[in-house]
Order: sequence, then structure tokens, then C-alpha cells
Amino acid sequence: MINPRLRIARIIAAPVLLGALLAATGCSFSPTAARSTPAGNVTVTMPATVMPGQGFAFVPMPAITAPEKDPRVQDEEFRGRLVQALGRALQAKGYRLVPVDQADFLVAWRVGVRDVRDVQATQVEGGGSTRMAGMKCTGAGCSQLVVRSEDGAPVVRLSERERTEGGLLVEMVETGSLRVVWSALNTGTVSPGGGQQERLDAVAARTLEQLPAHTH
Repeated sequence: MINPRLRIARIIAAPVLLGALLAATGCSFSPTAARSTPAGNVTVTMPATVMPGQGFAFVPMPAITAPEKDPRVQDEEFRGRLVQALGRALQAKGYRLVPVDQADFLVAWRVGVRDVRDVQATQVEGGGSTRMAGMKCTGAGCSQLVVRSEDGAPVVRLSERERTEGGLLVEMVETGSLRVVWSALNTGTVSPGGGQQERLDAVAARTLEQLPAHTH
């Protein structure tokens, strides 16, 4: 029998992570998260009404994309706390952690972060700055420093804003068929801060909020 740890790596969709992991705002699950309540954008990409059983086991997933390889999410202590948080969220819904060979379904997860810098043009009006437009110059010969304001005048003043975006993808995979039976993607902007266990617990609960609970 093929080891499920090897087979599962073939069916977890890497393009999903590449295209959607870092797309929205509001999440605070990373090691440097600081917001009191995680307000990430959670999308259930594979809904379900019932899970294959009660027992679950975690399956480690390899880092594939650059955001997944970021040292902030490769930190072993952080990853251990995140696994604990996901485990607590699952147990709160009535599921039970068991060895891999006894699991009814496997829990695969991937996490990544990246830093983003926005450069925007502003116009000084009455002693203050008003944002005019984002710098999205892509054509040949297009200026990266000058845009036009609403009245057509050149605007050369720039403002910069840096942020960290992050994403957490969780998939529940049926042990026998290795078919994905439920999945959710939590994406958002990461705020600087402490990264306490209670914050990760809240993020995990938010991510798995729509997972159906186990009923006897």
C-alpha cells in the first residue's frame, strides 16, 4: 500500500495556493500577527455536510511557493503552535486526533506570507495629502513617477505603504480514496505583533468555522 503521506502530495492542488493564497485583506494568523480578532477572508473552496468519520491525523506538506518558504512560516515553533490550534478547532467540533493509520480523514495544510510595497501618487491640497491613484504603469515608456490628477495636472508626489500578506489553506482528505472532501482558504493582511497561541487558536477556529461538526 502506498504511503498516504506520499500520495496526498500529488493531489493537493498547488495552483490553488499559487493563484489564491495571497489575494485578500484582514487575516492575522502569522507569527507576527497582532490584531485582537482575526478578520481574514475565509473562502470554503470545497463545502461538505458531513465528514467521513471522527478520527483525523495531520499530514505534513512540502513548501512549494516562495511565500511558503518564508522563514517566518518555516519556523518550527510557529508551525507547532499552528498545528495545535488547528487540532483544538477540530476537537471543538467533535473530532478526535488519532494515528495516521487509524484516521478517517487526513488534515493537510499550507501557509505562506509575503511583503508587499504599494507606491501611490498624492496631491497636496490645503496643507494635506489626498491620494489620487495607484501606480500601475505597465506600458512601454510609461512613467513610474508621474501621473495625472483629476484636473489633468501632473502629480509627482509619492507615498509608500508596506504590508505583509498571508494565507492559510486547509484541506480534509478522505483516507481511503485521498479525495478532498472539504477545504477552506484564509487570506489577508498580517499585522505586526506577538503571535500568541490564543491568536492562532482564534485564526484556526475562524478558518474551520464552516466545517461540519461531528455528530454521533
